[in-house]
Amino acid sequence: MTLDDLVHQVVQDVPEAPLMTIRDAITRMARELCTEADVWVQEGEPVVVAANTANPQIVASSGEPLRIVSLKIDGRECVQGQGFDQPTPTSIELYQRPNASMLYGRLACRPAMGDMPPSEVVDRWDMAIANGARWRLLMLPQPWRNPELANYYHQQYLADVATARQNSRLGHARGGARVKARRFI
Repeated sequence: MTLDDLVHQVVQDVPEAPLMTIRDAITRMARELCTEADVWVQEGEPVVVAANTANPQIVASSGEPLRIVSLKIDGRECVQGQGFDQPTPTSIELYQRPNASMLYGRLACRPAMGDMPPSEVVDRWDMAIANGARWRLLMLPQPWRNPELANYYHQQYLADVATARQNSRLGHARGGARVKARRFI
């Protein structure tokens, strides 16, 4: 699904809104969904460069890095708190200096302002993005304002975010993390 397809979906509920305003709302909500629910996870690409130096950096092949879901350090899979900490989206503190200069893993990303995530993310979460855009548009102080309908779409968007977050945590996002079962005592 493309940005234009999403615009055509949303314009049906907010026909008075300018198309550029709708496009902006859609790109904003796509970015927010990626930020809130980790629906865009890059996998199989370098996540940390210059890992064996004093200043390792987190990089994303596209978009902006948010958080490392998992990282392979010297042959073992690590999560935050086990081998590294991530104080900011682009910096990392490794507990021990690894042998390799590039570390691979899973990195949750979001699109830059005004951009859209990859098509596989949009195809899967198009209704969540559209519901969020409808909610934002219907709350604007414009002639098309409709708080009651906006509340409905806000509830739909929140439910979609909760579902996306749960899928991501269970490993159903693109390259998502796996859940470790609790110990039975």
